[in-house]
Amino acid sequence: MNRPARLTDLYDRYLTAAKTHAAHRESCDACRPGAPCEVGGPLWERFERLQDAYLTQLRKQQQR
Repeated sequence: MNRPARLTDLYDRYLTAAKTHAAHRESCDACRPGAPCEVGGPLWERFERLQDAYLTQLRKQQQR
């Protein structure tokens, strides 16, 4: 897929956040579905924000 640089950067940060959260969740006994630990919560929130931002930008790109 041929993405503009801004969208590619956002995509890379979004995937990194997803991988970071997944790695934490796999190694954290305190994280539960819907009830993450003190570290897992912010990691999940960052992933959500970046995912939302990426999907918003992707929709804007597709409307052009």
